[in-house]
Amino acid sequence: MAEEKKDRILTRARLRKWFSLKKLNRKYDFSMSHDETGNTMLKFRLNLLNLVLVIFGVALLLIVITTFIIAFTPLREYIPGYTDTNLNREVYLLNLRADSLSREMHKKDVYFDNLKKIVEGYDFAADSALASLSIYEPLPAGVTDTITLRKSVQDSLLRAEYEAQDQYNLFGADLMSTTKPGTLVKNFFVPLNGSVTNAFNADEAHYGIDIVSAGDQIINATLDGTVVFSTWSINNGYCIGIQHEDSYFSVYKHNATLLKKEGDYVRAGEAIAILGESGDEATFEHLHFELWHNGIAINPVEYMTINQPDGK
Repeated sequence: MAEEKKDRILTRARLRKWFSLKKLNRKYDFSMSHDETGNTMLKFRLNLLNLVLVIFGVALLLIVITTFIIAFTPLREYIPGYTDTNLNREVYLLNLRADSLSREMHKKDVYFDNLKKIVEGYDFAADSALASLSIYEPLPAGVTDTITLRKSVQDSLLRAEYEAQDQYNLFGADLMSTTKPGTLVKNFFVPLNGSVTNAFNADEAHYGIDIVSAGDQIINATLDGTVVFSTWSINNGYCIGIQHEDSYFSVYKHNATLLKKEGDYVRAGEAIAILGESGDEATFEHLHFELWHNGIAINPVEYMTINQPDGK
């Protein structure tokens, strides 16, 4: 036991001697000399304490530089786990644009849905409380019982004056003429030189014809008239409709782009659009052309010469 105690005391004495202040303050020369000539190129003197401080300072400086590079420079993108600094902002802006487009598409769908209801003659309520009711069914008794119609003198006079005019008439009192279509307008202009791939079939709700032709062809107006709508929809793509004299109405769907806007007056044969395949219902490049008379779809090939697949 005495020997073990003596060994511990000697070990402690050696450690004290090793880490003594004198040893830490002892100077050491560090030099760098040429291999062949022996000339000293670099020489400096440090003690152990200074050497430890220098190593600690260099390590701390490297840590600070690395942290700065990771936090404030694009170089951190090359470190696994880090992404582009602008990625979150770009995703946010894309979400805003997608939300705006969704709202605009919803507005257009509501607009065309209401326009369709007006054209088809269905009555619908603008009150949000009745929005859930079907426009194709009569209103329930609980709703109609609460409706009170009140007419002022001014309202009655305005209604009488308005009803006396030719409603929805772009070309005069003969717009809704009851004369047969074939005897009214003879000079129809072919909207696109090509071949019919899908014929007119009212039984299958295909109220027009599909015409194919070479790419980038011009779509022409079939008659003189006024552009009623020139817009884009999900199903029909870029679509344009023209009201003509004698109650004729023509529609041109799936265009690549439109050359006329609403309210423009066009002549027969004038360019109104470019051939394309826009819209979800278009599976290939073609023109879907419809011709209507007094609100009834008619077969365009009966009024103009267009190549048909079966040679009819």
